[in-house]
Amino acid sequence: LRGYFLLSSCCLFFLHSFSFALFLLLQFLRVDQDKECNMDCTGAPQKPLCASDGRTFTSRCEFLRAKCRDSQLEVSRGPCKDTSRCVAEKKYTEQQAKKQVFVPVCNPDGTYSEVQCHSYTGYCWCVTPNGRPISGSSVVNKKPRCQGG
Repeated sequence: LRGYFLLSSCCLFFLHSFSFALFLLLQFLRVDQDKECNMDCTGAPQKPLCASDGRTFTSRCEFLRAKCRDSQLEVSRGPCKDTSRCVAEKKYTEQQAKKQVFVPVCNPDGTYSEVQCHSYTGYCWCVTPNGRPISGSSVVNKKPRCQGG
């Protein structure tokens, strides 16, 4: 039984390490992709449109730039409600409806909640109000102690 718990802890650590490595790889790929998707939208007609992730884009060009980075992005009918980045990300990831997808927790003012947890892996960590993870704050199956509380 003791060996089972050691193996289980090892697997959870590996899963967390793998998840973090995948997160870093996706960030790297996103930066590389940004170079490809960096269209010049200066001079594009300013006609706002709403996207499926809840964001309002100032022009079709701005929308196409974002769609280059995220092929699942679509134009939504009707005006977008005023939403923060966190609320828009939360809405979009919930639409993906996958258990493995991390869904952020937002404060009423639209900033990221101080503690974020991944329901699939059981890991929780502290973040800044802009959603940036705080190094060394990740714990499994418990709530981390963050600066604010």
